[in-house]
Amino acid sequence: MATVMVVDDQAANRDIVRMLLGFRGHDVIEAHDGAEALQLAHTHHPDVVVSDVLMPGIDGLELVHRLRADPDRTAAQAPVIFYTANYLEPETRPIAEACGVSQVVLRSQDPDALLDAIETALAGGPVDVSATADEEFAQAHLQMVNAKLIEKVRALHDTERLFVAMAAASPVGIGIINRAGDADYVNPRLAEIVQQPVKDLLDRGWLTCLGGPARNAALALLRGGDTTELRFTHRITWADGTVRSLRIHLRQTHDDDEGLTGGVLMVDDVTDVTQAEARLLEETRRRQDEARHRDAERLDSLRRMAGGTAHDFNNILGAILGYTNLAIETINDGRDDGTIPADVVESLLGDLIQVVKGGERAQTLTQKLLAFGRREVNKPVEVDVNALLHECADSLRAAAGPGNDLILRPDPGTPKVKADPAQLVQVLHNLVRNSGDAMPGGGPVTITTSTAGDQLVIEVNDIGTGMPPDVLDRVFEPFFSTKSTTGTVGLGLSTAHGIVSQAGGRITLTSEVGRGTTVTVSLPAVAGSSPPPPPATPPKAAPTERGGGETLLLVDDEEAVLQVTARMLGGAGYRVLTAPDAAEALRLLERHGGEVAALVTDVMMPGMDGRQLARIASGRRPDLCVVFVSGYAESLLDEHGNNLEPGSTILPKPFDREKLVSTVRTALGAAQRA
Repeated sequence: MATVMVVDDQAANRDIVRMLLGFRGHDVIEAHDGAEALQLAHTHHPDVVVSDVLMPGIDGLELVHRLRADPDRTAAQAPVIFYTANYLEPETRPIAEACGVSQVVLRSQDPDALLDAIETALAGGPVDVSATADEEFAQAHLQMVNAKLIEKVRALHDTERLFVAMAAASPVGIGIINRAGDADYVNPRLAEIVQQPVKDLLDRGWLTCLGGPARNAALALLRGGDTTELRFTHRITWADGTVRSLRIHLRQTHDDDEGLTGGVLMVDDVTDVTQAEARLLEETRRRQDEARHRDAERLDSLRRMAGGTAHDFNNILGAILGYTNLAIETINDGRDDGTIPADVVESLLGDLIQVVKGGERAQTLTQKLLAFGRREVNKPVEVDVNALLHECADSLRAAAGPGNDLILRPDPGTPKVKADPAQLVQVLHNLVRNSGDAMPGGGPVTITTSTAGDQLVIEVNDIGTGMPPDVLDRVFEPFFSTKSTTGTVGLGLSTAHGIVSQAGGRITLTSEVGRGTTVTVSLPAVAGSSPPPPPATPPKAAPTERGGGETLLLVDDEEAVLQVTARMLGGAGYRVLTAPDAAEALRLLERHGGEVAALVTDVMMPGMDGRQLARIASGRRPDLCVVFVSGYAESLLDEHGNNLEPGSTILPKPFDREKLVSTVRTALGAAQRA
């Protein structure tokens, strides 16, 4: 194989020829200009020289001329092949041939053309030529250089004209910045964008496009910083007060030798885009607000429906349980006096107990409906949520289910909230149970407390199956459930929503399929609250107290409820006057004067409701004791579930005889002490 010297001022061109010749097994020597080529020719005596024509300093023709006149005849006779992008002009061809240029190969030709030319040169052996006269060579060389200069100048003028036309028509502002940070050129569009003359933007004037901190970063980039490009956003104000948004891109520029020459500035006026994005964001927020409003209206309608259903159901349930309990008492009396056989008593009591159990399950259902409807009678107190979590940790761990871990992460600095502790525990149980069900393979259920502004935040997180968006949109609807079998009939989250809303808070869910669910409960904090007193030990159940013969005025628009309640109170030793509505109750109160010790009235009644009746009755009898009985105490509660009649007694429906009599007895005792 032969030794080939490649002469070219472009490293990329030399690399291509070196790889090409390497595949043929040739040894390659590289020279970056004619002067280096002459030195290497003396040292290595190449078999073939492959040279570019146009090079700075000693070009290809000068290299061949000097090589042929070199005293080292081995170097002087080496075949020379011109490998160039430009074919020689006709007037330079004779001198090239006279200097012994074996062949001319264009870079645009197939690479095999260069390989074939080298093989031909090697086959021909050393070149035997006489040196061209200096005068002849100098004249031909000068003509060739002048021709190329004219060609390059014309090409440069064409390129400049195209650049100016392109820059003038560009919708983007353009600036050419040198390494010193001065603008050598800016196009008319940049002047239009910043509303300043072109001359004011030259030199350092272009920095007006940038804010203060961005200017230092831009100048550092032009001096060769760590980054090669920067992007900025900036707002400028025109003379007429118009505010415009600019998007700015500054990128470094380099020469062929990878030397930093400065940068290119591109400035785009994106005010219309920014305004469109702002309008889109506003429209998106408006639609989200409308969607939340529609959801709130839908939930409110469902709450009203749930509350109304619970009200009617409570009246029916109260009558069923009341008469069932009376029947049980009658049967027990019959067993005691022997009028009913013992085996019949046991059979009847077994059946009636099942009726009572069914009624108690139905009672739980109505309580959940009332909680969802935010019309459950609650007893809000100041609650330390962290302490509450520790107190019910065991029951919460059981609610999480087997195979799941309960992790409590309370923030010791959280404030207290005002809520019904029992209802808050119910919410936590529902959320923890749902999290446990979502992780059939086991996993952690994490409860975290924190403070956000004036809100206490409780987060219940799991890593379970998660929920798709269509399910997430319906989770607070009553009777909606994704479980095929459930004991909560789809009321868990709807109940939690009602309880939290009744306490003045908010509950939200975020979930992703396969990545778990986080439930966030936010409750208003009680500013400057003191820790709630420890719960008193509940007294043991005592036998139902009997009345002292006091006269009670009982009012209820449901006949069955009215009669069974009257029988319960009458059996407890009270004298009971009954009225189906408020008008009849006022007539009885007028007729019996001071005999009536207490008014026991339903709240929701057609015409005059229980609250209005109590006000009129109390106006006539200021010492009258009032007990409200309600299955749906909407008119007694504000939007947070607080009692609007402080000092009054409220008995939720349905109730048993012991609860009824105990409540009335307690209310009468309090009235007498007052």
